[in-house]
Amino acid sequence: MRNMGRFVTPGNAPWRAAALLALILFGWPPSLRLNARPQPSLQAVTDQITYNVGDEVWLRVISPSQPAVHAGDSYLFSVRYQGEIKPLADRLLLGGKMLPALPPSASYRSLWKVPLNARAGRYDIDLRVEDPKSKQVIQDISRICSFVIHRQVVQIISAEVGKSNFTPGDVIPCTLKFENYSDQSLRGLRLEFSERYWPWIAQQTQKVGTDITTLESEFNLLPHQRTSFSASACAVARNVDQPTIKQYAAVVWDHERKNVLAIALTPLVFVNPPGVVTPRPYPLQYVYPSLDTVNTTSYRNFHPEPFDSGAIQFDTHHTQFPTGGEAMVKFALVNPTEAAWRQVMVRARLLGPGGIEVAHQVVADGVDLPPHGAKLTQEVKFPLPVGKNGLFQAGAEIVDSSGHLLASNILELGVNPLPQSVLLFCAHEDDDGTQMGFIRSLVENQVPFHMVYFTSGDAGACDRYFQHTCGPADALAFGAVRMQEARAAMGHLGVPPENILFLGLPDGGTGKIWYNHLHSSDPYLAVLLATDHAPYDGLFQTNLPYSREAVVDATEEIIKKFQPEVIFTVHPPAEGHIDHIVNNYFVVKALQELVRVSAISPDMEVRVDRIFDPAGHPATPYHYEDHEFYISGEAAALAQEAGWYYQSQGGNRGEGNLRTWNQLHRSEGYRKVLDWKEHAGWNEKE
Repeated sequence: MRNMGRFVTPGNAPWRAAALLALILFGWPPSLRLNARPQPSLQAVTDQITYNVGDEVWLRVISPSQPAVHAGDSYLFSVRYQGEIKPLADRLLLGGKMLPALPPSASYRSLWKVPLNARAGRYDIDLRVEDPKSKQVIQDISRICSFVIHRQVVQIISAEVGKSNFTPGDVIPCTLKFENYSDQSLRGLRLEFSERYWPWIAQQTQKVGTDITTLESEFNLLPHQRTSFSASACAVARNVDQPTIKQYAAVVWDHERKNVLAIALTPLVFVNPPGVVTPRPYPLQYVYPSLDTVNTTSYRNFHPEPFDSGAIQFDTHHTQFPTGGEAMVKFALVNPTEAAWRQVMVRARLLGPGGIEVAHQVVADGVDLPPHGAKLTQEVKFPLPVGKNGLFQAGAEIVDSSGHLLASNILELGVNPLPQSVLLFCAHEDDDGTQMGFIRSLVENQVPFHMVYFTSGDAGACDRYFQHTCGPADALAFGAVRMQEARAAMGHLGVPPENILFLGLPDGGTGKIWYNHLHSSDPYLAVLLATDHAPYDGLFQTNLPYSREAVVDATEEIIKKFQPEVIFTVHPPAEGHIDHIVNNYFVVKALQELVRVSAISPDMEVRVDRIFDPAGHPATPYHYEDHEFYISGEAAALAQEAGWYYQSQGGNRGEGNLRTWNQLHRSEGYRKVLDWKEHAGWNEKE
């Protein structure tokens, strides 16, 4: 935004002559051709965050500061596809006419009707204020606001089951309302009803497959038709042993049952066995009103005494160290008794795994500590043995002149080989949970590190967040919530926001992208977002097409940019969710392409999560090497707390997920993929 006053020359005649000559020869610089009068601070907002093709975009212009918008000026808007320079529509007028002087808050006015063939994705609005007589530019504001265009074909407007309480064996009715948003007739649609599930999660689909009721195998919708469907028997309440919360899903498929066109979830219902009244469940609710109120400190008195209240108090900000390196341990001394401690010795020792002493040294001697005096800070450096990994203990002791032990304390250290740089890929925000101790280790040791999230998690619990079935605007807003949670969770571990990258793929849609939409000329149209280009603001690549080609190219670009020594991704195939499975496929294919053109070293190490149910995983052609990464109790506590910021995914609901000090996991497993460069193409068919 440019906000310039009138150009004024100083009172020096030679200078004025030179300036005048320059103006004659070269003309006025663009930045100096602006009107001299003061400029208002302008803002703009659209009436919706996303529009379907054919909708009309309405805009509200706000002048939060004085002076108000000047009467008679021309306020000209342009609309362009984000990432492109040339506008799709230029010199647009709000309401089709020049704006009069605006009050600080104006009403919405029509700006632009979205063409039916408009590309889905994010669009920017630019504003140029001109003097209508001289055509001089008074203000030129690039990207005064932005919005998204989606392409939604069918919407299930509502899905109801009539009441809130059922008994096992009850027949459940349903009433569904639909609308065809397109200009074309939709024929041969299939309508299904079942317990809640996401059709793109393969294992869950198999689990609920026998419970899916086909309500209509062939139904049609005329262009822009709104209709309803009712049935007295859509499902049967399952047998349960105690009162249970259930939810049901209505799904519209195409005729071949290959593509989901719409999905809607019913309100929560309770299934109550006869004669059983307790324990009654509570619906899943959020613990904290906002992420900045997540409490990670009030519970922290969980250390064994006297860890943080005795005479020796450790600095716990750095407890993860590299094998063969040096462990710098800091602590403070204070005399908590009523008697003076005179001429005491402070000594420290390092114990390796199994309690074997590795090193010891005297930190200070002849020290006086008065009763309840000021803290005396100390530090000790321990050389760590080469090739020895695991949980170490740094111990500190205060001994009087006669050798009597006055106080002692122990700090747990995690010691592991650490790479020089790391790039970690996750399918969704919260999939980083299995490696949070590793991430904290990288932060503590200042190892260059970046996180990449493929999807923005727009489907996972969106309906619970908004308390109704999600449409495109809701899914878009919920994806932003998930990304905010990831920034907060990683921020708690010390990862700066600029090290966190998002690609904005649709939650649950990456399987379709990988298997069925290979080229950017044929992108996948996401079910909930109803767009085929990544619609979020602040992505690594704006308006990324939902195609295998585009995602692999973006992944290659990220890898080339950061040149990590280690890449961390998901196990192929991972458990449960299709997004987890193809996360690995995108990464490995990108690596294979980069090796083929010698853009990266073929020795790059690829790590994947450990699998917990090998019997449930199809065989892969790869060979693996299993490893353990050890994490201190302090790093484990930070990892536990970081997970609480994923409120939409459970967070720390009622502190029911709280683990005590002794319950915290002290290791994270991972596997090296030994032959990732081989076996290209094995996973490219469903």
